[in-house]
Amino acid sequence: MDIWCARRRSRAALTHPPTKNRRPLLAALAVAAWMAAAFPAVGADHDPRPLEIGRERLLVLAPHPDDETIGAGGLISRVLERGGSARVVLLTAGDGYVEAVVRATHRPRPRPAEYIAYGERRLAESRAALRELGKGHVRLELLGFPDGGLDPLLDAYWRRSHPELSPTTGAREPPYREAAGPDVAYDGADLRTELLHVLRDTQPTLLVFPDPVDKHPDHRATAFFTLLALASWTRDGAVMPRLLAYLVHWPDWPPGWDGAAPPGKPGEARLDLPERLLRRGLEPTALFLTPAEVHAKQAALARYTTQQEVMGSFLAAFVRATEPFSAFTRAEVERVDKMVERHVGRR
Repeated sequence: MDIWCARRRSRAALTHPPTKNRRPLLAALAVAAWMAAAFPAVGADHDPRPLEIGRERLLVLAPHPDDETIGAGGLISRVLERGGSARVVLLTAGDGYVEAVVRATHRPRPRPAEYIAYGERRLAESRAALRELGKGHVRLELLGFPDGGLDPLLDAYWRRSHPELSPTTGAREPPYREAAGPDVAYDGADLRTELLHVLRDTQPTLLVFPDPVDKHPDHRATAFFTLLALASWTRDGAVMPRLLAYLVHWPDWPPGWDGAAPPGKPGEARLDLPERLLRRGLEPTALFLTPAEVHAKQAALARYTTQQEVMGSFLAAFVRATEPFSAFTRAEVERVDKMVERHVGRR
């Protein structure tokens, strides 16, 4: 979860995006329309299928620090409790939240080093959050691509000869020492390759990633790059893992996100996907959390101090009795090229 449209002045932007830049919303609606046309409508009964977890090799892909906990914090705990392994890969360090860095530095125009320092702070929060979820047993990795700049990597900055320049850090390659790739530039081909390396190294049985109809451009792009890497990996003969997509950004969702209608005590109510997503034909599934898993997720989200300061009620709205997902299949992986073409063409 991070900057959105015009550097997101408030969470209200999720419902009413700035009129000066509605292209990200229009692109998301175009993808949603394609998904609705591509998959037949399901019946009125949308009760999610309970998610069954065995001894999994779990891989969670997140565009920013905190998205892994919002979308799959309980799942990470469950997999480890069942004797499996969990790996979290962050595509960005979340260093592009302009308003937060301005507030922290008291500078109207922070220096690139100050944005990088903010990214380091968010990475430290991720490490602390994952300790709450996994007691030191979650493997965390950073790719370090540009926060707020993943979507242009799908076309404008696909080639290594023309890498993207981060408007905040001033970098054209990951500026973090802990970033995974030793020779990586800010281009789409490199990002797909890095994700392909992660898949080959992890050999996941369960892959969790953002939903491609999420309203945040970085989340959508993460989904597309995940599916592109999966398509390459499985064409080489790899076994397709189970695929679960999580949602973070959607208008007027989750209930109570704005603090106006609190969802009740943590873990008391179920969190369901928005009705429109349930009509895509993708099977809804949900992990029903134990009280201990709810508590661990709440404690993990509390570790994101930078985000609690600006959107505490939004984070709290995800501490519910369930974690909802859409179950993707091989068919969606095989359609990814058309999905990306439509997405890029309708920006």
